[in-house]
Amino acid sequence: MKALDDKITRNLIHQVKKGALISLDFVLSRYENNNLFAYVLYIDDYCQYLGWAANTISHYEKLKKSLPSEEHSFVKWYYPEFEIGTGEVPDEIDKPFNHDTQEILNEIQELLDDNFEIIQANVYDSIIEGFKLALNEIDEDKIKNIIFYVSLADSDNAELMENYSAEKLNSLEKFRLFKNRYS
Repeated sequence: MKALDDKITRNLIHQVKKGALISLDFVLSRYENNNLFAYVLYIDDYCQYLGWAANTISHYEKLKKSLPSEEHSFVKWYYPEFEIGTGEVPDEIDKPFNHDTQEILNEIQELLDDNFEIIQANVYDSIIEGFKLALNEIDEDKIKNIIFYVSLADSDNAELMENYSAEKLNSLEKFRLFKNRYS
């Protein structure tokens, strides 16, 4: 069932694609391909904001030295602990998310009272679709070692969304690796 207007949906997909391409290009230009292992878009349950983050093996190796071993797997995939992300880069890199996508999400906020769960699902699906379109435009060799997913900030449903989106955005092999990330 679709509750979002087609124009809003198309705009959201376009802006997510644009933001993912710009931020991922920035990350790929600054970090070695074999060091990057995760890139995530994250949104809250109420669809109020959308951000991005990327992690490297070197950052994870450094971070886990200060944590008990039982937290290693968790922090490896916990986007707030990632090496780089929204707010840590030049404004023009974050603008597609902090301004352009934010304007669309603000417009969606006015619609959420009606059919909240349907609109929320439409937003999540649009984000995944825009993300997938962005990945389709990047040379596979540049991203072959990176796992992509969408997370829900501070949500009990985060792992469910991460697995759902990872399955849609990655090869079967990368998805299986990601799905077993806490094992």
